[in-house]
Amino acid sequence: MKICKSSTLLPPMVYALLAVAVLSPLLRPGYVLTLDMVFAPDEDFSDYIYGMSEGWVTAAAPFLWLQQGFTHLLPGWVFQKIILCLILFLSGWGGHRMIPGNGIGSYFAGIFYAVNPFTYTRFMAGQWGVLWAYALTPFAVMAFIEFLETREGRSIPKLVILTTLVGLLQIHGLFLLLLVYLVLTVVKLYQLRRDREQALRVCKLVLMAGMAFTAINAYWIIPAWSADDTLLNHVDTADMAFFAPKTESGLGTAFDVASLHGFWREGYTYARDSIPVWWLIYGGILFLAIYGFSKGPADQQKKWIAVAISVAGVVSFILGLGASSSFGNGLFTWLWDHVMPLRAFRDSHKFIGILCLAYAYLAGLGVSALAKEIRMRKHQFQKEITPLVGVGMVCVPLIYTFPMFGFSGNLGTTDYPPQWSEVNAYLNDDEEDFSVLVLPWHRYMDFDWLPNEDKRLNNPARSFFDKPVVQGDNIEIPGVYTQSTNPVSAYIEFLLGKKDVINNFGELVAPLNAKYVLLMKEADFEAYGFLRGQKDLETALENERLILFKNRHFTARSYSVSDLVCVNGWEDVFRLSQSQDIMEHLYLFGGEAPVSSQQGAEKRAVSKKTDAKFVVDGTAQPYTVFVVPQNVNPRHWQYNGSDSLQNLGFMPAFISDEDGGNIVYQRFYSVYLPAYGVSGIAVTGLLLWYLVQRRNRLSKNACRKSNTESTATQEGG
Repeated sequence: MKICKSSTLLPPMVYALLAVAVLSPLLRPGYVLTLDMVFAPDEDFSDYIYGMSEGWVTAAAPFLWLQQGFTHLLPGWVFQKIILCLILFLSGWGGHRMIPGNGIGSYFAGIFYAVNPFTYTRFMAGQWGVLWAYALTPFAVMAFIEFLETREGRSIPKLVILTTLVGLLQIHGLFLLLLVYLVLTVVKLYQLRRDREQALRVCKLVLMAGMAFTAINAYWIIPAWSADDTLLNHVDTADMAFFAPKTESGLGTAFDVASLHGFWREGYTYARDSIPVWWLIYGGILFLAIYGFSKGPADQQKKWIAVAISVAGVVSFILGLGASSSFGNGLFTWLWDHVMPLRAFRDSHKFIGILCLAYAYLAGLGVSALAKEIRMRKHQFQKEITPLVGVGMVCVPLIYTFPMFGFSGNLGTTDYPPQWSEVNAYLNDDEEDFSVLVLPWHRYMDFDWLPNEDKRLNNPARSFFDKPVVQGDNIEIPGVYTQSTNPVSAYIEFLLGKKDVINNFGELVAPLNAKYVLLMKEADFEAYGFLRGQKDLETALENERLILFKNRHFTARSYSVSDLVCVNGWEDVFRLSQSQDIMEHLYLFGGEAPVSSQQGAEKRAVSKKTDAKFVVDGTAQPYTVFVVPQNVNPRHWQYNGSDSLQNLGFMPAFISDEDGGNIVYQRFYSVYLPAYGVSGIAVTGLLLWYLVQRRNRLSKNACRKSNTESTATQEGG
């Protein structure tokens, strides 16, 4: 059968146009910055690539390496627009391909999967990592279904690569995908319950695929499994309550979640705000899904797929309710207490991504079945209106989430203020190795220069400024001020708690190598007026948006001291700073009473070989302090093979060597680099396996074709 080339190109074209139509107001030059979406020029992700930001469990190192390289060639906003368009395009195309036949049901599924309240709110909240996983999920699910249907080892490479790509930016998306895999496997095994041999083969192949996936993803699985501490250890029930789904429709949380609303961040404009009977549209979508389930795929042998995806949708709905409903609260709370990875879902609404998949697939089947029934009617009028009915049904998801087109004018494009660039240039002119402390101390705050209606944004200072930045990472939600695992952050918060009595702030932040303090004129910046009264800070630059203070106190990336002082905590350090220079001592927690010293600190020359290896010169002073930036793990550093002490309880320090030597982040060499090696070998092995399988398959097809032609020749003779 000859396939029309235009028919195969039409779906990708449709979804490319859909992506452009949705994002058209945001495709102008400039960045789209909203809540969690932060892009900036010349971003540096070395700390993630070298495994130094251990608090976050992420598989994104390969993607961040690609992004870092791209933004050195083209503006960061170009990369951002490509990613956003790709997310919408893949969402539509993936939803389309779930429905066989390339008919009206396929287009309904594709459009609905790309444009719905779930994707709308995640775009508004800037959660593009969630949407990346969401967009690739249909491709991975189809690959897994093919894997279970064919039960052939040659399907494993494709399946493993797609699964890896789903989890590349958001581990949440990977967990959701594995939940769908689990349901599909259970239902398939039930279908094969009378065929023990095939059921065992499914189990064997699933195990093989799991082992291949683990090997390829060793680069993040091994570090995450062996990490000292992660954010998951600090998420508690206060998070679960705050991020639980909310209801604004008046119809109850369960109805809102079922209709793909209920996002924890309230205040967005939905279609329901303009259409009084919006719930009738949802009722139509639900009817199509139920109808699609009853009809199922045309191939009776594939009915199990509809059953499995329906079950996955129901499970995702129950889990998506989280702590917001008594219906699912008990189950969710029990899982929260006993299944550690579930704590990544403090925002339980993320589970609704699976419900979107179920609606798209089942309703797509329903639309296909309805269109087929109408075409089979004998009445000519009914046949003629089939295209109109099809177009009407395809328009349903567009009406259901029409504010997504242009995002109701609530989002806009912008560049960073020129005042930021002015300060960045000033800092870059200073060739010393130093960090910049950024205030106000908030992870999220309102920036009045944003063109959005909602001005709240994850502080982009670390992404924008070229020098290492120390900035707020405190979440500040009711009942939870911070969940940061970073001791540098805790130290700054301790100092800010004493701002009314501090007059030597520069000295107290000098152990962080904070040569500059940058105050943004945003949010509650007036509360930081104490900075102007510090005896060791001076104003270096001030413009309409920023004030840059220079620390007059001695700062250094590495320095040596003569005396070790034992203290009981930062309170002792603060008290001692009133009578002695804290940069002239090494402060260790515990032990005897502190002692004074008459010798000063000496700056050490540091040569950077890689982000994980530095060479420091020698000194006769007994102790050497090596200052790491806030986003770098202060533990696991070694000097000439010796483990570190912890200055102030968190900054690497060592017994000096008169000849100098190497300071290395040992965890990179002992954990991350071997894990990268395992993943590299696994990827190479999987690729070779795929090529061998492909060659064998082509050889078999060639032999089969040759035998057929030979037989035909003999019969003709």
